[in-house]
Amino acid sequence: MQRSKKRFIYTHTIIISIASLLFIVFIMPFLFWFLNPARPLKVFVIDKTTGSDYREHRSLFWLLKHWKYVQPGTNNFYDERKDYYGYFPEDTVFSSVSQLQLHQTDLLYLTDTYGVYGYPMEYDRYERLLPEVYIPTALKYGGLTGVEMDEIERYDSFGRMAIAEFNTLEDPQLEDRTNQRRLEQMFGVRYTGALGRYYDNLNTAARWMKDMYELQYRMPWDFSGRGLIISITRDTSDTRPGVVILESKDLAHTPIFLRNSGHRFLSKTEDEVPYYFFFEFLDVDSSASVIARFEIHCETSGSEKMLAAGLPQTFPAVVVSGASDRKLYFAGDFADNNVETMLTEYWNAELLLSKLFSFYFVSDQTRFFWKFYLPMMDRIFQQASEQQQHSH
Repeated sequence: MQRSKKRFIYTHTIIISIASLLFIVFIMPFLFWFLNPARPLKVFVIDKTTGSDYREHRSLFWLLKHWKYVQPGTNNFYDERKDYYGYFPEDTVFSSVSQLQLHQTDLLYLTDTYGVYGYPMEYDRYERLLPEVYIPTALKYGGLTGVEMDEIERYDSFGRMAIAEFNTLEDPQLEDRTNQRRLEQMFGVRYTGALGRYYDNLNTAARWMKDMYELQYRMPWDFSGRGLIISITRDTSDTRPGVVILESKDLAHTPIFLRNSGHRFLSKTEDEVPYYFFFEFLDVDSSASVIARFEIHCETSGSEKMLAAGLPQTFPAVVVSGASDRKLYFAGDFADNNVETMLTEYWNAELLLSKLFSFYFVSDQTRFFWKFYLPMMDRIFQQASEQQQHSH
């Protein structure tokens, strides 16, 4: 009888312990998130390159909801499918300039203005049959117009926060770059004409990159495995390479790192965070400061290729300018991330996930998101919120 009683107490204790652990891990964070007050902040997002999965701005909207930043007046959460200015893939419609209302905005974020492209009618039926054949594309919608740039500059004159990132400065199909130059002047940067991307498999590169390589070197494309492809827009008189291929043998184990500084926006980010997506090479004006840099880690053969192309191995990643560093330019596709929506309403999910991704190698943007982008955006949102409170 005594033994049965002890066994019952022992079993009961185990059950209570397990139930308590499950409650702490799975229930309490959701309760904390629910009980935390909402924080009104007027955020205006411009995205002209939106795909059906909304990847170009999806992680940004995830952060807004996770930290409970809501639309002033209504207290509604921001919706990644409708609360932005640009292209709407579900209805294949575009925003009109009259919708670019920035006068009450606290934070403006240009995630991508590259645009949406389509195939000419005569190529439609070949698109899936001949994926390796070069098919010309036509710009349907994209770039910044003069009227849009007028509104953005007017917003800048208010002294509020603004962010722009790759790809807002470069568009191969726009001959008139006047508006891009105006945007560069606003953020204190200048696009040099060189951009790159990491690939897990170089053979999955876009057809136009392969065509450019074959035209330049008079050799067929024969690359596979991980590596970097850097394309450079050159003057016709420049004889240096216009395409640089860094294969696995040219690179260190982790080819690109983000190196941070002691800037307050980066106080919670980690140093030497791997980066695995698009990046661009910038020049920076004296009016701006570089607070984070990309580093390409090469073997000797890779360094020789970079040198021959006139490319630095260390170059700006995050640039700040303006009073209180209220303007930021990201020289990478930072907001383009897949984020698990299940964790949106999980209080302090970043504490768990940032530790998890410290223990193993992932060759995508997951680690970058949790260990660099998220903590940086946390500080930026906080400053925007503080400025909003002071201005009202």
